[in-house]
Amino acid sequence: MEKLAYAIIGASMAVVVMTLIPMSRAPNAPVSPDIGKATMDIASVPGAMQAHRHPPRDVSAELPQPSVTHLVFPDVMGGYNVQILPLRFKFTPAAINHASKDNEGHAHIYVNGVKIARVYSNWYHLSGTSLVPGENEVRVTLNANDHSAWSVNGVPISSTVKVFIPEATP
Repeated sequence: MEKLAYAIIGASMAVVVMTLIPMSRAPNAPVSPDIGKATMDIASVPGAMQAHRHPPRDVSAELPQPSVTHLVFPDVMGGYNVQILPLRFKFTPAAINHASKDNEGHAHIYVNGVKIARVYSNWYHLSGTSLVPGENEVRVTLNANDHSAWSVNGVPISSTVKVFIPEATP
């Protein structure tokens, strides 16, 4: 339990530091006046996952309940790295689309309520264009092999981090 408390405190501190330190860029690299202003109508993208939902799947009551937290770090080469820190959960990419087993599966990443990707390990690189100026919500859910969201009493097992992106200055 003490390790979990340290992980949560560390994650909170990382988020605060990330919002205070601007993302590095190469010296003399051109800065577009439209940086951070990109918009896209996700409905126009073939295969878009904005309405992609899976029902919750409760973890067996007799087993330890998995949990998850995650960190979001600026990447000096652009975008953000997401570190997913599950407890009592095993990533099983080879079992995707097979029968679900308790406390196994993969993760889904959502940005501002839109599903961005499936994740089969502890790390994911999030494109910088996925976040908009202002407050962004990056959420990670734990999912079974059939893509249903693992849950406890119908509440999905997830972690949410808020990431603030400053407005571009002219």
